[in-house]
Amino acid sequence: MQPVPVTFYLDVDDKDIASWRALRPDAEPQRLVLGEDYWITQTYARLRDGGDAVQLDNRVPDAGIVLFYAGDKRAVWRAVQRGSRALLVAVRSDRHPVGFADLEVVQNAASADGVRAFHVPHWSQPGLRVREPARGNTLRTVLFPGTPQNLHPGFRSAEWDAFVQARGLEFRCHYARPDGTPPAWHDYHDVDLMLAVRPSGATLVRNKPAWKLFNAWLAGVPAILGPEAGYRELRAGPLDYIEASGVEDTMAAIDRLLADPALYQAMVENGRARGAAFTDDATLASWRRLIAEVLVPACAHVERRPVALWRRRLRDLASRVARAWGEKR
Repeated sequence: MQPVPVTFYLDVDDKDIASWRALRPDAEPQRLVLGEDYWITQTYARLRDGGDAVQLDNRVPDAGIVLFYAGDKRAVWRAVQRGSRALLVAVRSDRHPVGFADLEVVQNAASADGVRAFHVPHWSQPGLRVREPARGNTLRTVLFPGTPQNLHPGFRSAEWDAFVQARGLEFRCHYARPDGTPPAWHDYHDVDLMLAVRPSGATLVRNKPAWKLFNAWLAGVPAILGPEAGYRELRAGPLDYIEASGVEDTMAAIDRLLADPALYQAMVENGRARGAAFTDDATLASWRRLIAEVLVPACAHVERRPVALWRRRLRDLASRVARAWGEKR
């Protein structure tokens, strides 16, 4: 049987598509900044390096499986031709559903229905540099791996500053520098604790992945995280992470870890075990299962019965109406 072509689509010019085709994720992790970088170009590169016959293109083919980032949906819609027999698969990430797509890939299991939306975990941080074991159970450096607007404002207060200083801790933030240089997201070699608590109004964010959590597991770093659905979805026990809704909860959790090195070590060891499900090999296997068991059969169906453009347009309208109605309720 002739293999089904698998194309990852990226809305860039010819020069950029050539550059992205040469991506080496672990050797140049700082190239990966945007959602499409992680979900489209990195997935292509991981499958390519694993020996899979995949393509990365800035043109939408008329046949085979076409995976695209939800943020590029307008470009894809403009490119789809009448009579196209391609299976259109939107990678939703933290964007809204793409109604005209045939299927979607979602990053949280709660967003999947097993019919139209299928869950594949986010890739772990490429080029991850793990915490140095020689640091032991001592807690000295606390890292917030994000941008200031996504951090609870209490961590910019005099109370927090005094707490950190009194305990001899260093509080560090990772975010883009003024010159636009991306931070070293991948480097945890001297990090002892991950902190990620969003502003109060952002609690239970439903469309964000548990990326920070399983990166912490893989890096050997305990985590204090906010009350988000993505984190709770993965939580199997108290050692997975400590949940905090603000500064007071966080300070109490840090004092607990400082006073109990055995708890700290238990969280590190638990994280190593839990992280096994989120290694690159595990995620690569998830993508291969999705392609073989879901996308290839669905592509064969579309090949036999192509979807008319007017049906795609109607489906997209229905999706947007349903979303707007749900937001008003």
